Amino acid sequence: MPRFHLQLLVLVPLVACGGSDSTGPTATTAVDVRDNVFAPGSITVGQQATVTWTWRGADTHNVTFEDGQGSSGTQVSGTHGRAFSGAGTFRYRCTIHSTSFTSGMVGSVVVP
Repeated sequence: MPRFHLQLLVLVPLVACGGSDSTGPTATTAVDVRDNVFAPGSITVGQQATVTWTWRGADTHNVTFEDGQGSSGTQVSGTHGRAFSGAGTFRYRCTIHSTSFTSGMVGSVVVP
């Protein structure tokens, strides 16, 4: 008589900490400022979270928020942080590599 073996496969979603695929808010999140792109481009964090942008490319960039608060200077290396205390969608861009908040080198922080 043939014998059957049951194999159980457990799929565990792998989520990069702080990425846009995250299912829940995080206390602190990191965004890379690469040459002509923010990675990840959109993140969701909890209220009171601090997001840190780290320059990793060779070109000069900045992080400029649509609301005019918490923007960085123009730099080629280093980090910049901003704390988010209230709910909203906070769009930002590099003014060197984008002319609007909807295309080019853009990103957003969503605080539910």
